[in-house]
Amino acid sequence: MKGIAYALAKPRDANDIKRFLSQSQMSTVGISSSLKSFILAKSAKRIIGVVGVEVYGGFGFLRRLVVRPEFRGKGIGGELCSRAVAHAHIQNVNELFLLTTTAQGYFARRGFQKVDRKLVPAPIKSSDDFRTLCPVSAVCMKMNLGERAVYFPRETLALKPDVPGAQMWGVALEKTLLTYFELAPRCRFASHRHVSEQVTMVLEGELFFEVDKKTVGLKPGEVIAIPSNVPHSVFTREKRTKAIDAWSPVMPQFVRTKSGVHP
Repeated sequence: MKGIAYALAKPRDANDIKRFLSQSQMSTVGISSSLKSFILAKSAKRIIGVVGVEVYGGFGFLRRLVVRPEFRGKGIGGELCSRAVAHAHIQNVNELFLLTTTAQGYFARRGFQKVDRKLVPAPIKSSDDFRTLCPVSAVCMKMNLGERAVYFPRETLALKPDVPGAQMWGVALEKTLLTYFELAPRCRFASHRHVSEQVTMVLEGELFFEVDKKTVGLKPGEVIAIPSNVPHSVFTREKRTKAIDAWSPVMPQFVRTKSGVHP
């Protein structure tokens, strides 16, 4: 639907989210402490839909998927759900759970399967929603993210700080990792090595690698391939730079396991 903007919630959205949920007869318990887990749909800067994804270790809990009545039937709920799955994937969630009293068929069409509540991981069972806000009659459902292709809308790929002057995001499967970096001028990664093979391509600016006792400068469209355990340092000079990297095997901080728990 045209004219709909999707975004991760910001601190300034807290009161609007609470008001929206209250108008939708939904609990606002825990909203302030879990604000960063919410994804919003807005029309003319007004919230028309929300969904939350709470992360517990490597497990996730989808909650409060709701769209204003006058906007239902237009695919907004599906867009929010797909963004919730992408957001959970970025957080290294492998098993995403939910409780529903009225929408089992809706979520089944989106890849969730009914599971026994007894099989829900303890961290999710201890959440406020699971313990007190949903009736025991609610159906529990689960999606295994590691077994599905996942689409990542741009707003789900939020940049996070790395070394000073660098921001990045990463998307990983079991055997493959892609990272994206935005680097300020005079940013530097000190000499290091890693088991993962690395292939880097510059998109904008200029990126320099010190490797094998020489300096190699990459311009837009150029690529460097670094084998496993080869020492190298990376830096920028005067230009802001954007680059992408492919890695195999996956770097340890992005590893996903079938249990949903980091090794």
